[in-house]
Amino acid sequence: MTIVLNDPSVWPVISGFRVTSYFEVACFTAVLYDWGARDTIVYRQNY
Repeated sequence: MTIVLNDPSVWPVISGFRVTSYFEVACFTAVLYDWGARDTIVYRQNY
């Protein structure tokens, strides 16, 4: 069963979790993009 709180004292905590989750998604997306772009380099310098 879902607990619904209507207590304004927890709103900053919820807002903080939302900001943190956006930051985590942005970092994860950047890491995946960088990981995928690594295999598309035409000229590799170390080979």
